[in-house]
Amino acid sequence: MSDSDPAGEPANCLIVIFGASGDLTKRKLVPSLFSLARKNQLPAGTAVLGVSRTDMSDDAFRAHLTPHVKQFARDFDAAAWDDFATRIYYHTADTTSAESFVGLKARIGGLSGQYGTGQRLLFYLSVAPQLYEPIVDNLAALQMITEGKTMCSLNRTHGAWQRLIVEKPFGYDPPSAAHLNQVLGRACEEHAIYRIDHYLGKETVQNLLVFRFANAIFEPIWNSNYIDHVQVTAVESVGVQDRGGYYDSPSGGAMRDMIQSHLIQVMALVAMEPPVSMRADDIRLEKVKVLSATRGPGADEMADFTVRGHYGRGSMDGQAVPAYLEEQGVAPDSGTETYAALQLHVDTWRWGGVPFYLRSGKRMAKKLTEIVVNFKHTPHCLFREQTRKLKPNQIIINVQPDEGIRIRFEGKVPGTKMDIKDVVMDFDLVEQFNAEPPEAYATLLLDAIRGDQTLFKHREEIEHCWRVVQPAIDYWKNTATDAPSEYASGTWGPSASDIMMARDDRNWHNP
Repeated sequence: MSDSDPAGEPANCLIVIFGASGDLTKRKLVPSLFSLARKNQLPAGTAVLGVSRTDMSDDAFRAHLTPHVKQFARDFDAAAWDDFATRIYYHTADTTSAESFVGLKARIGGLSGQYGTGQRLLFYLSVAPQLYEPIVDNLAALQMITEGKTMCSLNRTHGAWQRLIVEKPFGYDPPSAAHLNQVLGRACEEHAIYRIDHYLGKETVQNLLVFRFANAIFEPIWNSNYIDHVQVTAVESVGVQDRGGYYDSPSGGAMRDMIQSHLIQVMALVAMEPPVSMRADDIRLEKVKVLSATRGPGADEMADFTVRGHYGRGSMDGQAVPAYLEEQGVAPDSGTETYAALQLHVDTWRWGGVPFYLRSGKRMAKKLTEIVVNFKHTPHCLFREQTRKLKPNQIIINVQPDEGIRIRFEGKVPGTKMDIKDVVMDFDLVEQFNAEPPEAYATLLLDAIRGDQTLFKHREEIEHCWRVVQPAIDYWKNTATDAPSEYASGTWGPSASDIMMARDDRNWHNP
């Protein structure tokens, strides 16, 4: 039985967070762990050890976290936080220094003995990508991660295991991603490596599997006979904020940061074949099949079916905002894109001839993540006397902020005339179940503790995603005349993106 089988009740463990003084820890990781504890989903004996170069005591680290947990935890309670905070500790260490890991190993041993977690260790790498390799090598050198290769496997009696969660960016091109996979593979078997993608932890993305495979009415039409094209959109109304330096780095840009990291994964869930079971290995197998069949634009199609841009000045909520090139940390002649769009094809029997359009951007008209499945027009229109062109049917899967699924079709307005208008059937996730979806990181952290890899990426998925997008990145880099188009902040992106869709008589779904 593999480590990726669903594992039932989680065992208590020690969670070691590298990069603990950073934003992710205080905004997402610790608030998510606290919420799990509040719901009695986190084993009572689980403790957290933050590791970073910043010099802090345990109490100082807890005080540092408190205002952020109060702000970001959805069910904050002061007394419950005070109790949970006693299980949070801090250790100062330079993660590039082998000597620092000697002291870290002793600290981990002491806390493991105190809480009875044994060798059940969950290492979370919330650090800059260049630190992944030294951390993994130092952990392996001191046998803190002893996958040799037995310790990193799941034990049904809650025996010893060590698991490694790796944040994005996972490489910045195909060779760097392959190298990082090799680095991780030196220390751990694949079943102990959890490459996190918080989009896969979102409730509506998970609901996509149920929508597709628990309902017989959709499967017969989920193919090229009925579907014209699919759009996957993830856009934000904010700019790069204080991340200008990172965004303008070799790991930055909308294509690397969003399309490669998140949107192709979502596309794979839309396009995959039904797995033989809901086991992680079976689901990932079908995703890999889709990704291996995914094809981007050819060399002679790049100018027509890839788009990049960066936001210019504009107004957001009545406030003037600067252009991307005016943001702190961004080079004045930067060619980094804050908007990217491209057309992909999945060359399989089911999807042959159906384009998938992916786009992501910053400083857009609104914050939105959605999947839009656009069906073909009816083969014969009986309502030619209608003054407006009838729209084809759509299934709109809203990932955020209004989680739900909407089916749009045509209906007759009551009356003596044949008046046809759009009708929307709306499944609102919160309203239907009267329950707020959990934070994506809470779901993913609990799955990692349980040893369930369903919502995490396999190494082959990572490498295929890079293979798909790298030709577009190379084309942009090597084509001086194809600089990013500027689009006004608060709009839906550069006009070139609309032109790309119009070439095939299509248009973006802009709510």
